[in-house]
Amino acid sequence: MKKQFIILLVFLSACASTQPISYVTGISDASVSLPEGAKDVILLNRVRLAYPYYRSTTVLNPNNPTLLNAAFNAVRSSIQNQGYLRVLRQTSANMQRANNAFPAPLSVLDLQQVATGSDMVIALEKFDQRIEDSYTIDIRRESLGNSTYREVDFYIGKRSIQVSIGWKLYATQTGEVIDTWEEEETYFYESEARTRARATELLKVNYQRELQNKGSKLGHTYATRISPTVHRRTLPLYSYGNEALQKGIRAVREENWEEANTLWTDGLAYEEKRRKKAMLLHNLAISHERQGKTDEAKRFAARAAAQHPLGKRTQRLVGFAPAAL
Repeated sequence: MKKQFIILLVFLSACASTQPISYVTGISDASVSLPEGAKDVILLNRVRLAYPYYRSTTVLNPNNPTLLNAAFNAVRSSIQNQGYLRVLRQTSANMQRANNAFPAPLSVLDLQQVATGSDMVIALEKFDQRIEDSYTIDIRRESLGNSTYREVDFYIGKRSIQVSIGWKLYATQTGEVIDTWEEEETYFYESEARTRARATELLKVNYQRELQNKGSKLGHTYATRISPTVHRRTLPLYSYGNEALQKGIRAVREENWEEANTLWTDGLAYEEKRRKKAMLLHNLAISHERQGKTDEAKRFAARAAAQHPLGKRTQRLVGFAPAAL
């Protein structure tokens, strides 16, 4: 039992000897040019759903907030995933009833009251939606066997969602409207059943999901328009095995790659075990890959492979080169 426990500890130690390190490989520009240095944003919802509604068998209640909320939340999640702008918080203020029109722009005072500490405000300002059902009958042949058929009515339910959404991007300190964007779309999905009641039930089953998906798409579109996208790559670095590996990974966590490179290079001079030399060479290969020095990274990887089989993994990550000199 004791022997098995020791083997398990050794195995877990080996598994924990690498740490994933993420680094920037490039930045894709957005469609909108942002003020220099602007990074911190507030998300502001200015739309209040308060449509007059009279119960109908075909026109659905337009005060359903699912699509609106999905668009607003998708802007936040997309911006966070794009990794360039920082969303400080989201809030609602200076609201107006949804009426398919932009309200008066926010003043500098308005912006400073709702967006203290931010560089920009992303405001959802315009919204309108109309959701309506329609039905058609499709006559189909149904087999009764023995080459006998009968005609059967199928109800085709169609739910149409007309949506209009508009955003503005403000500079908090100056009140400048950096961008105005609006989008209109008519979307529909269908169901079919032998009765109209059943076709309606099937439309209801997918209703919230369809609204959620459409709102998420609209929000993502705007986030992509205004925010650059940071591209990252994540690769493993060895963090355990000798002092150079341990100190090197600490330097990397502090974004001091130059110090880490020095530690790993110096570590090669006194490390005698081939496996640990391969680990140091692996880290140097990843570091040079991060800097865009791909040829040097491949040479370090080849040297790692010459020291120990784990270097083959390094080559798979950064590419192959002839054996080191």
